[in-house]
Amino acid sequence: MNEAKFNVVDLVELQLIENAISARLSEIEEAKNNKEQVTAQKEFEKAKENFEMLDKEYAELESSRKKLEDTVGIQNEKIKTNESKLFSGTITSAKELENYQEEIKILKQKNSEMEDRILEIMIEMDDKAEKVKLAREEKDRAAFNVKGISDEISEKIEVLKNIVKGLEKRREDVSSRIPEDYLKRYREIKDRKGGIAVAVLKDNFCNVCNMEIPISAVEEIEDVDKVYSCPLCGRMAVIHRNEIDVIEKELGL
Repeated sequence: MNEAKFNVVDLVELQLIENAISARLSEIEEAKNNKEQVTAQKEFEKAKENFEMLDKEYAELESSRKKLEDTVGIQNEKIKTNESKLFSGTITSAKELENYQEEIKILKQKNSEMEDRILEIMIEMDDKAEKVKLAREEKDRAAFNVKGISDEISEKIEVLKNIVKGLEKRREDVSSRIPEDYLKRYREIKDRKGGIAVAVLKDNFCNVCNMEIPISAVEEIEDVDKVYSCPLCGRMAVIHRNEIDVIEKELGL
């Protein structure tokens, strides 16, 4: 491998940047599947369904009332027509007279029954109208809640996407400072080791495999400007220095 000198902390920073990118992308996915939003959406759907059911029932009552009123109106006109005939002096048959009188009686009885039903429906409509009003308010509140959560999530996702863009730019800058042969090895190990190619050795421990470095290996690991290989997990490894802690803090890790 080319032994060209470079700041080995750049390798650690590259790894930490990619860790940060993965973390932010996970946050984006988590935000998209926000449980609070899912719950709020279910509550809205339930409130909407309840409102639509009550509103439909109110409309059906209104339709029934209208039909009954129309029928009563038609039958009142027929009663008036029959009564006019009764007093027109044109009916000479007692049987015909009796038939008209009987029909008028039946129509008035039917109208009376329908008017009673209309009154009942109007009382039902008043009660239903209040329920519809409350259901609409509940639906609107639920919709407002969904929108509020959705807007908050969208804003959070946008912020995270911008952070990722910044991290990607920083990754490009850091990568440009690392020799190609080290980058090649980094990528190969990253693919084999679950995305983690670089480890930090501190107090004789590898911070990735969390294992203590054997004494025989520790004696050979002393140059802070050199890239080693962890004898336990095989990852690229550098000796810890305070710069790494600063980078971790900057990246929120």
